[in-house]
Amino acid sequence: MIEDLGDRWRIGLRGTRVLAVRRTESRLSVTFADGTELAVSGPVLLTEGPATAPGAVVVAGDGWDRLVGATVLSAVAFRTGALRLVFGTGHHLGVRGAEPGTRVSLGKPGVFRWSCRAGAGEMLAPGAPGWES
Repeated sequence: MIEDLGDRWRIGLRGTRVLAVRRTESRLSVTFADGTELAVSGPVLLTEGPATAPGAVVVAGDGWDRLVGATVLSAVAFRTGALRLVFGTGHHLGVRGAEPGTRVSLGKPGVFRWSCRAGAGEMLAPGAPGWES
């Protein structure tokens, strides 16, 4: 499910549907059909298309609901604390872990837990030092 690529981890969420999205001004919570949970405190960006592409549209307000029912095409967590999720709808969710005050956790109970704080990403799996069930 997790593939270590040196500077990042590929998270095996491909094909997993989004069940729920809860968004406030300072917090995002996403629940996936396989039990994976994403929680972000701090800045998070949702765009139609890659954020770096010319003409990418930033999704705001109630637009986050567009992710409900979407399937994940790609999920990558970086050692720098950044996170990128790409969905079948063409939406891209991005978090820059180095932003002050940003805290991110992405995990599936009993399988993996990735977290970011102060610009550093950490991946834990069962049996690893620091793993708590």
